[in-house]
Amino acid sequence: MNSKLFTEDFAKLPSTWIGRVIFPKRTSGSRTLLTKLVSGSLTFSARLIPVTLVLLLLFSSCTKRFDSINQNPNNPQEVSNVQLLLPAIIINSVRNPYAYISQFGASVCGDYYADQYTSQFSDAWTASQTEGMFLWSFFNQLKDVENYRLLSIKQGDKNTEGVALVLRCWMFQVMTDNFGDMPYSQALQGKTAGNFAPAYDSQETIYYALMDSLKVANTLLTNGSDPINSDILMGGSPLRWREFANGLRLRLLMRMSGVANAKINVATEINTIATDPGTYPLFASYADQAALEFTEELNNEFPAYHNPPIGDYHLSTTFESNLRGLNDPRIAYFAMPTLATYGSSSPQYAGVPNCIGSSESSYNGGSNFQSQESPVLMPALGYPLYASRTAAQGLVLTYAEVQFILAEAKERGMITGGATAETYYMNGIRDQFSYDSSRLVVLNQGIAANDHHFAKPADITPAPSYFTQPTVAYTGSADDKLYKIRQQKWISLFYTGFEGWSEWRRTGVPKEIQVRFNSSIPEWPRRARYPLSEQTINSDNYNKEVKTMGADDLVTHVWWNK
Repeated sequence: MNSKLFTEDFAKLPSTWIGRVIFPKRTSGSRTLLTKLVSGSLTFSARLIPVTLVLLLLFSSCTKRFDSINQNPNNPQEVSNVQLLLPAIIINSVRNPYAYISQFGASVCGDYYADQYTSQFSDAWTASQTEGMFLWSFFNQLKDVENYRLLSIKQGDKNTEGVALVLRCWMFQVMTDNFGDMPYSQALQGKTAGNFAPAYDSQETIYYALMDSLKVANTLLTNGSDPINSDILMGGSPLRWREFANGLRLRLLMRMSGVANAKINVATEINTIATDPGTYPLFASYADQAALEFTEELNNEFPAYHNPPIGDYHLSTTFESNLRGLNDPRIAYFAMPTLATYGSSSPQYAGVPNCIGSSESSYNGGSNFQSQESPVLMPALGYPLYASRTAAQGLVLTYAEVQFILAEAKERGMITGGATAETYYMNGIRDQFSYDSSRLVVLNQGIAANDHHFAKPADITPAPSYFTQPTVAYTGSADDKLYKIRQQKWISLFYTGFEGWSEWRRTGVPKEIQVRFNSSIPEWPRRARYPLSEQTINSDNYNKEVKTMGADDLVTHVWWNK
């Protein structure tokens, strides 16, 4: 008997076979026999020959087709159908962590909500925390996106290749806006080139590459004929994916629009998209924007649905003061009534400042006089009769954001045709009101009309006077108009990841965002620190980058925010 071959064949057997097929009862004697057989140290005697023959027959019959037998059909090693990858990619990126982080850390970065743990800008922003909190963890999903892209190319599927490019660009846009320079061109070469220590690219280089990829994606999705099956984000529509791609390109262009000596003409690029809807379609309303619909199914519902009761996240005074300055009824959408007025017919809303540390607990008279998060974000454990698995959506890119980008571009003279700046501006405001109302419709399913525990759609419907008041009407100087556009855009970016924070960094709107006495840094953060894994696993490239970009701290400005 060739003990080496025997050992190799034996080693291939699943552990469950050893106990269930060879020795149904796992006695110490059977384990000793197996050990000796595998090591080749067993001396065969006449009484052991039958056992040996049985084993040899078993192995010889199984190893011939072992590869097919030992594959789990529910967990394949290689996916040949590209469509199987898409729903997992979307769930594992848009639902969690993106939508989850949008509610918590990102909401504080944008100063929509107050949470002292985050807004003291110390513990939650350390290198050991930022991988998850600031979505460096998107690299885990990008591995699947790259597999999806490469398999699409191999199969000649243009539409699915275009989808892969859009998702890839979105994830990299989120990460580079949070961190600045980062691995990009070499970032996904672990599988193809064995490169697990990728060099860093400048944010400028990444931006140009992303915009080029989005152009390619739009073309692929224009010319593709393959179906986009299992698409839980955009309903399998190549047109909607093109709208997503072109809107995302507008986001990138507007974000870098203040950069000096750019290598592209930002105005020309924006104008090309805005004035050629046939080639570059854009979202027509909130009905076709990039928003993940949560479901009633476990692990597909609103991601914080099963969280403990909300206690340490409150409406921020910045968000409250901006909404009150606009007489904006949506304050009832963005926050719960104070506990003192919860369930009454006269609900009150009150914020808490960020950066005040332990003073939060007593601010404005204590927790009974502070508003918690939006009713669409309520967890079931805190509000078992009212919480919804599906009222919120995972917002990635909205129609309102695109309209506000066009409004600003038009006001700044970047767009030569198309609608007026006022039209784009009002489109964004009106659509956002409609969208918020639509989510309250879902939340209020089965709730009595006289139940006052949270807002009904009618409660946030604006009166005509809302649009004509001086703080909203499209009047005043160019600077006044730009401020109004940017303020309404910031409001609309609620629960859309870190985009509200990025817009404040770009524009300084709203002007009320500032640190207070308990902040560990002298100004509101401008970026996140690189995660600890970069300092340990990719230390050479990390150290080179810090010398190039500047200190790896919270107040170093990213490229488009210099």
